[in-house]
Amino acid sequence: MKSLSLILTLLFALVLLFALAGCTAEEPNETEPAETEPAAVDEAAKHRTDRVLSEDYLSVTPSGEHDVRLVFLNVGKGDAILLRIDGFSWLIDTGVASTVPVVLGACEELGVTHLEGIFLTHTDNDHIGGLRAVLAEVPVSAVYTSSISEDWSKIERLRGETPRIALDPGETVKAADGVWFDVFGPIRYNPRDDNNSLVLRLRVNGATLLFTGDMMFDEEKTLMSAGLDLRCDLLKVGHHGKKDATSESFVLEAGPKIAVISGNKEEESEAVHKSVVKLLGKAGADVYVTEDYSLGINAVVKTSGKIELTDYQTTHRRDGVVFDHVSKADQLVVLRNTTDGDIDLAEWWIASRTGNELFEFPAGAVIPAGGTLTVGCTDYDGAPDFRWNEGKVWHKSKEDLAVLIDPWGNTVDTKASE
Repeated sequence: MKSLSLILTLLFALVLLFALAGCTAEEPNETEPAETEPAAVDEAAKHRTDRVLSEDYLSVTPSGEHDVRLVFLNVGKGDAILLRIDGFSWLIDTGVASTVPVVLGACEELGVTHLEGIFLTHTDNDHIGGLRAVLAEVPVSAVYTSSISEDWSKIERLRGETPRIALDPGETVKAADGVWFDVFGPIRYNPRDDNNSLVLRLRVNGATLLFTGDMMFDEEKTLMSAGLDLRCDLLKVGHHGKKDATSESFVLEAGPKIAVISGNKEEESEAVHKSVVKLLGKAGADVYVTEDYSLGINAVVKTSGKIELTDYQTTHRRDGVVFDHVSKADQLVVLRNTTDGDIDLAEWWIASRTGNELFEFPAGAVIPAGGTLTVGCTDYDGAPDFRWNEGKVWHKSKEDLAVLIDPWGNTVDTKASE
């Protein structure tokens, strides 16, 4: 009995102990919802989002008389347009790397020592390939792009410390007092249009110029549907005059008197398509193509609004140096001076058209009268006068063309690699 009584006493004590513990234990707090990591932002998706058309462009009114000159540069299959407005300079696209001497030569010829901005219409290499070299040679205040793109990483790698400003449709960029660039597109991300090109309108001296980059059919429809005033006196034709751009409805709505196509059929057979040229001509536009001009097309917008187009030529030119030979096997270029005087080659260039490489002669580079000078690539195992910092510039199986260019962008000599 005593043992039973002891057991009962112990059980009672345990029950009492657990009861007391339950009374004194802290009530569990209601826990806050667990903090979750914010959803990862798809950076590329942000650039593919449609934009609301701003009305900024409606609040600016062009005024005054202005000194306006444009050069639609012959940069092969690419685009590059240099503009001078009352002493302020702008560039729309930069061509490919090997055509940079033409761009920089035009800057030299027009006395451009600073660019207010470079507009990059989209990220194709034939529009942005020369960016890094231009930025290295000419101070630039800003690089402008559209806010819609598949991927801006290419430009981010090229622009260095130069700020990039992303533009939404309807915004404006001041070009000079009383003159603005109106941003018209892109408004919508068009997945079937792999360019989604920046489109700019410039109204000056009573004339209207429309720059369309590589705009294609889908973007044309988007701009027309938005009710934008696309009428222009001069149209920079979209996508190098290929037949996937410049629809009949767009041409009728724009009604240009002058159409400029930047392209080269030899480099890109689809460019400057005969159906596009015919359509523009039928609509009453005079058609100009950059490949028909050695350096490009000069355009002056008179204060009367009349636009005069001429063959762009430089007032400076250097000659007297030729290629002696361009060796694929040795990766060596030999230049020869055909004159009886020394020639300073500083700021001259050698370009490889196939490989798209570029070599610039530094200060102090002189080729003696009647003498030769050698430029060897990294793979050349000799001791050249100058070293081209590329392993193999001259492809051993593909055809390549070496181009010698003076400081003003003039082609002095060419020679196929052998």
